[in-house]
Amino acid sequence: MTFIYSNAQSQNDSIILQTKIWSRNAHHDIEYSDWKNFPSKIIDLLKGFKPDSDLKKDKFGGNLQDSWKKTGYFYTEKRSNRWWIIDPLGHPFYNLAINGVRLGKAPSNEKAFSEKFQTKENWIATTKKLFDETGFNTSGSWSDLETIKAYNAIAESPIVYTTQLSLLANFVQKKRKKLGNKTYPELAAIFSAEFENYCEEKTRDIADTKNDPNLFGHFSDNELPFHENLLKLFLELNDASDNAFQVATQWIKEHHIDTANIEKEQKQVFSGYVAEKYYSFVSKAIKKNDPNHFYLGSRLHAAAKVNDSILGAAQKYQDIISINYYGEWAITEKHATQWNKLSKPFIITEFYTKGEDSHMGNITGAGWLVKTQLDRGIHYQNFGLKLLQVKNCVGWHWFRYQDNAADDANADFSNKDSNKGLVNTNYETYQPLSEKMKQLNQNIYGLINYFDKH
Repeated sequence: MTFIYSNAQSQNDSIILQTKIWSRNAHHDIEYSDWKNFPSKIIDLLKGFKPDSDLKKDKFGGNLQDSWKKTGYFYTEKRSNRWWIIDPLGHPFYNLAINGVRLGKAPSNEKAFSEKFQTKENWIATTKKLFDETGFNTSGSWSDLETIKAYNAIAESPIVYTTQLSLLANFVQKKRKKLGNKTYPELAAIFSAEFENYCEEKTRDIADTKNDPNLFGHFSDNELPFHENLLKLFLELNDASDNAFQVATQWIKEHHIDTANIEKEQKQVFSGYVAEKYYSFVSKAIKKNDPNHFYLGSRLHAAAKVNDSILGAAQKYQDIISINYYGEWAITEKHATQWNKLSKPFIITEFYTKGEDSHMGNITGAGWLVKTQLDRGIHYQNFGLKLLQVKNCVGWHWFRYQDNAADDANADFSNKDSNKGLVNTNYETYQPLSEKMKQLNQNIYGLINYFDKH
């Protein structure tokens, strides 16, 4: 049998998709290569897999066919060499989230909102229906928590949600303002005398939701620059009164480092040391004020996500390790092997593709460019099917709910005029994409069972 999908054709047990590989130039603009072919797996081509249309789920999205200990909150447990999230009712739960579930602020967004919804209550109720129809069960980072929590207060079936605390990001803004130095290194601020107390103070508000069963967990920050040049960066402060400079100088002494020839591994170990200090401070504060919910980390990206020293620090303090994943068509065998060895489970907290048929600029953002909305759906299935075979992975978060509007004057450049959304700027759902998402999301538990048996 031959399956033809849009601009892609099946070949043996794969669909061949055409995509453009991106890179950034010196101005941070996206540059695309010529179209490249990438094989992609989809559910329709899985030999012997039969979708279970009768699978029943609880109000959180957990699998009612299996019952574990009920705690009233989400928790993790490892069984038969696979990590699981267990929902507040005691059922296995796979974390399927969408980031940025909030109203757009561009004039085009506001016009569409006024025509379609009029009120936030109408908008969030419609969005919950979209979640249910497509099989998503969680709102990820940068979502409208006030509106979501108000909806949950009266709804039988809640929207599970996460928080983004931005602890270091907010602290370093204050630090730079105080110093009058807009370029003071973000991670150097971790060693400021005030940072630990700042974290404890700023997490006191989360105590208000520590008893909320609908809360999944807390992110402390996003994509912190745990890069390999931290040691050099700290030394370049060249200020004996600066704590980060003192830390770097002392670390070099203790490890007998030749500053004229610092090796890559030494740089990585120092980055892990910095990460461990950060995670120890923020996790202590978060758990003190909310011991009931997950600490989800800082959404590792780039080289940090494969630095064993940083991952070692993360698994000491995080309940689930969060990773933003770009630059690969799907999780590689190398990454899957590395992350399967962690003592904690992980979730992919960002990935997406952009469709050329959206007729948007698509010159910003790190996601792949494909030709059609159906191709976006095929990529979604391929990406998810690969992750379901990685037993330490307990979920993924699609970036994002809505396209980046071209007329949003206040958006930063990376969030301009790009087709990242499940819905467009007029709050219209991309049907070919959503149908492929639905097919995968609604068969998650059956697919896990299928892969575990094969």
